[in-house]
Amino acid sequence: MLKNDSTAMSTAIIMYFCDKLFYSQLEPRRRMVTGHKNNKSITDRNGERVCSWLVFLFFLMGFYASNSGGVTTLFNPQFGYQGWEISEWLINYEGGFVRRGITGQLLLELEQLHLYDVRIAIQLVYMVSSLVVLYILYRIFKTEGWSPLLLPTGMCVGFTLFNLWGRKDFVILSLAFAIFLCYRLAVTRSSKVLTAWFSLYILAALQLLVHEAAFFFTYPILMLHSYHTMRATGHSRARSTALAVMFFLPVLTIMAVVCLSRGDKGVADAIWASWGDVFAAYPSSADPTQVGLGVQALGWDMASAFAKHLYGAFVGNSSPSLWRVPLTMLVLLSVYYLITRIDISTMGKSRAKPADHMLLSNVALVQFISLLPMFTILSCDWGRTLPYWVLSTLMFYHIFHHDGMVPFSAMLTRTSRAIQDFIDSHKPLSSPLFYLLLVLLTPIPNYYAPLDHLNTIQQRCCAYILDVINHVTILLS
Repeated sequence: MLKNDSTAMSTAIIMYFCDKLFYSQLEPRRRMVTGHKNNKSITDRNGERVCSWLVFLFFLMGFYASNSGGVTTLFNPQFGYQGWEISEWLINYEGGFVRRGITGQLLLELEQLHLYDVRIAIQLVYMVSSLVVLYILYRIFKTEGWSPLLLPTGMCVGFTLFNLWGRKDFVILSLAFAIFLCYRLAVTRSSKVLTAWFSLYILAALQLLVHEAAFFFTYPILMLHSYHTMRATGHSRARSTALAVMFFLPVLTIMAVVCLSRGDKGVADAIWASWGDVFAAYPSSADPTQVGLGVQALGWDMASAFAKHLYGAFVGNSSPSLWRVPLTMLVLLSVYYLITRIDISTMGKSRAKPADHMLLSNVALVQFISLLPMFTILSCDWGRTLPYWVLSTLMFYHIFHHDGMVPFSAMLTRTSRAIQDFIDSHKPLSSPLFYLLLVLLTPIPNYYAPLDHLNTIQQRCCAYILDVINHVTILLS
């Protein structure tokens, strides 16, 4: 934790920027409500814009610090093969068909054409997929008028962008965005229905073969949307259910095959042996005969893996404590609030558009329920699972809300209305100050479950700034 004087200095910096930023945010909203013209001088508006970008740079430094220099580790030929960040990409079909194997098989086919350092290729794929997702998010935020301040934070891409700990996440997230687009085309353009569904099935097969975790944040909400669309056109519940299942039967079949193809120790050994030529030509400091963690996971016992993930997610792997359970719930509530009120932070853009809080809430709740297996028994890597939840929610909302194409159940809508009415009825909860304080103070995890590492991105950013100040002071003294 930071020392008292460091905390005081960082708090002063944060509050100064917040004061400037909130003033610049509130003025456009007052003008929209009252109709008054902006009487501030160009100098004042430029000052507010500068303060807004200073806050953005503050978050960017925190992003860099929280990644522990993630960008600088890219394209490092000394990166080992045994860690999760590389070994999961090496899973292939040399020991038989197995989940998560398509990327490794493609890399192995290229290696058989021409020997190369597979670690550099993996890092290149990760860099490109990170840039693709960052571009998608930038376009979404620009179109919706949301603040780019939020992009470097932990709930978006702050801990995994350009950092190999994200593994295949940005590949499957970019494919999820493309699948959402294909589905929208399928339900809105009658002349291109067959092409859209065929494209969706091809992309779905590729996505699930890359990593089966993508199923939870991509397809339940599409099936639910399909069901309610059928219901809205007069079909019975039974017929609507049957049609929704029929439309996504190829996807469900692929998911079932992938889940059944778990692999075992023999498969893991065969996969690792298939990379022998690469290990010999481009050695690392680790023992090449030691099977990498990502490949070893194919042979994990299911029950023990479930228990380990559940315990790690809510009690903690390091310094376990039951007090983490209610605090973890508060983190989830905070992230829900940050999603549904994302339009509060607009960096003073007069053209910012208010978001549909009810619809955002509906989508966020559906995605959270769909991802419950990932939040509990299938993963304790919340630094990856939270972006699944947040980014897939924002992507789906962006694609579908303009056409009013998001029907949901009455019960879900009542739940969202109750929560959002509660927020609206308490004015401080609807203020930009409260929103940004939550962004700054919510202990969104670096990688593992919340509170397993108490340093948030903001604390690391303050520490980074103070370290720079200390170095400058030493140089000047």
